[in-house]
Amino acid sequence: MPETLHVAMVVRSFSERGGLELYAHRTVEGLLKHGHRVTVICEETDSQFAHANLQKIFFEKADQKARKAVRIQHHFLAATKAVKDNGPFDIVHSQHLPMEGADVVSFHNHTAGRLVKVGQSWEQLLAKAKMIYSTAYKRRYLQDEILCRAPVLMFPAAVMRDDFRQTYDLDKTHDLKSYVVANPGANFPKETSESNQTDVQIVSTARGAPFTFLFVGKGFRKKGLDVLLSACRELKAQGTQFRLLIAGLKAKPLDKLRLNLMGLSAQVEYLGFRKDMHAVYAQAQATILPSRIEPFGMAPVQGMLLGLVPIVSRVTGVSEVLSDGVDALILKDHLSATELCQLMQKLIVQPELRHALSDKARGTADMLTWDRTVEATLNGYRIRMSKR
Repeated sequence: MPETLHVAMVVRSFSERGGLELYAHRTVEGLLKHGHRVTVICEETDSQFAHANLQKIFFEKADQKARKAVRIQHHFLAATKAVKDNGPFDIVHSQHLPMEGADVVSFHNHTAGRLVKVGQSWEQLLAKAKMIYSTAYKRRYLQDEILCRAPVLMFPAAVMRDDFRQTYDLDKTHDLKSYVVANPGANFPKETSESNQTDVQIVSTARGAPFTFLFVGKGFRKKGLDVLLSACRELKAQGTQFRLLIAGLKAKPLDKLRLNLMGLSAQVEYLGFRKDMHAVYAQAQATILPSRIEPFGMAPVQGMLLGLVPIVSRVTGVSEVLSDGVDALILKDHLSATELCQLMQKLIVQPELRHALSDKARGTADMLTWDRTVEATLNGYRIRMSKR
């Protein structure tokens, strides 16, 4: 591989906000640190990051009022044209943005039909129906199929890699070297990094406060919030004192009604969207991510940096870098509220276990660096260049 590459990084939004966006941004920063040239081809940006070897090119924005299927098709055509018009490039790297002709693709969402494999019975039937009748689902399936033609396919975790391999029968067209797993790094966006770790420890161990769990995310069923609330109802029925904070979602009338009907209004609090995540993590002792669909899951790792113990379902990507009973508790059945309740209870009543898990969790999080992500990306580029 040449010492210096010119990489086209194709992403819808070049930003440090959000999971996919942060992943792409840190990758670009790392490539520049290694001396490569990067041209970011995107629809929009709010990043102020600048570098002598960085160029930003914009393609036409999609009509946000248009149907999802129309927006997907627009991105496909606009991104493909922008790459052709501004090339040639040594490597064209798509961050799961629909396009044709990518050398490397980093996938950030599971396949369109993932719920068919991991959802409840009625969710599986609904997902099958959407795959047949929903234009947006069919369009997304086809666009991902086109992206899968890239010589090198990258994934944040093996569970997602295997989902794509099975769905698109990729082993017929790709060898094992074509698949690269590149876990995301663990850190906070810049606007959340002003709090210090000592303050977090003091607040988290304040005496007299109920044991506090933290859920971070926007999905209700995909993120497993429905299972978590059911587990909380079981926990309360056992007479256990606890609190659950939900960051990323604002309580709507339906959410308030649900909490009232479940008898959880006093235990559960919706925080809405928060930029000061250090302050949010400071109020909790554990994070919970009982997702059905989760390519990786950065929130548990961010919490681990500050000593919070993660409880995650086995179908999440992040569970692959954790060890049950060592630095985390793994929910084996992601649809079981009873099993989740038992894990929550275990953390509350076994402080020695909690402290041991907390110490190990910090160490695991410290090893998940963006430098490792960039090295895996460069390995993907080497594989692509060798295929030429």
